[in-house]
Amino acid sequence: MTRPISDLDVPLPTLQQKVADLVDRQREQRAERSAERLRNFLAPTDQTNPAPKEA
Repeated sequence: MTRPISDLDVPLPTLQQKVADLVDRQREQRAERSAERLRNFLAPTDQTNPAPKEA
């Protein structure tokens, strides 16, 4: 059922580059989601009782 890698229709370097690009995209998306969660966590959400300003 399985074929050796040398019999692939796509050259191995091309396949390796596509996998590397996919991994990079996934890491970037994960970092963006993490940054968004961190911004939401640090952003003040309750504006009815703002922190007092220092004089």
